[in-house]
Amino acid sequence: MDPRTQPLKARKFQFSDGQLYVALTVPAIIVTLLICIIPLMLLLVQSFKARGVDGFTLANYADIFTSRFFWKLVLSTFTIGIVVTVISLVMAYPVAYYFARNTRARNILMCIVMVPRMLPFVVVGYAFILILAPYTGLLNVLLVKQLGILSKPLNILFDLPGLIIALVYSRAVVAIGILTGVIDKIDVSLEEASTTLGYSKLATFFKVVFPLTIPGLIGASGLIFAMTITAYVIPNMLAGRGMYMVSVLIGSNLLQLGNWNLAFAQAVVVTILALFCTWLSQYVLVRYQGK
Repeated sequence: MDPRTQPLKARKFQFSDGQLYVALTVPAIIVTLLICIIPLMLLLVQSFKARGVDGFTLANYADIFTSRFFWKLVLSTFTIGIVVTVISLVMAYPVAYYFARNTRARNILMCIVMVPRMLPFVVVGYAFILILAPYTGLLNVLLVKQLGILSKPLNILFDLPGLIIALVYSRAVVAIGILTGVIDKIDVSLEEASTTLGYSKLATFFKVVFPLTIPGLIGASGLIFAMTITAYVIPNMLAGRGMYMVSVLIGSNLLQLGNWNLAFAQAVVVTILALFCTWLSQYVLVRYQGK
């Protein structure tokens, strides 16, 4: 074999950087197709079917768009999503700022803060039951029996306040992780220059730091809002007899009433709304960064 032909043959098996990156994404694309895209397509097809009806039908979507109860739950879900998003960002921002400016504390405490993201949501739900249960919860035992501050226990667990507290607890962790990275990228010298020019630390924060973190806030808010309106485990565990989120209704139709096709149609509508909210946050982010 002519040695001069060997480099040419070897070159056939070499990937360029672009081809290599595309090849590395193939396993992720296959997994996404198998566990996400294909099931969603099957769900979409089944949403156009109904028991006792041959072929495809729009009956399920007609029921959805004429159901006041469904849209009442959608409005309630979106309201909870907005409240949870705002509270989560407000609580997470100072923690993220502290972590971004104190590397040693971040390395020690971040793993503790991120514990809720490492646990299944069902564990988080049971933890809140142990803490906030009306008579046996740790908080009520301390406030009523041990300290005597309250004459009767706080009954907030299996109601809207307890649901919001649990959702904020799990979503604030996400906000801390996102905002810590955003603030950490802001050059500290910008804050130092601002204080050198005579601005106070508070004025420096609002005039220098906060404006630079707005893109991160927009991205975090879109993610947290989408996660909240599609949540199921925590609302199902902590909502009690009240139904505040549309995911609980979908679960009831699917698992208890056996109305699968209607549940699939409701899931399609909620998915479209969630995707629209995610797209809207990205659109606002692009427009803001383009200014």
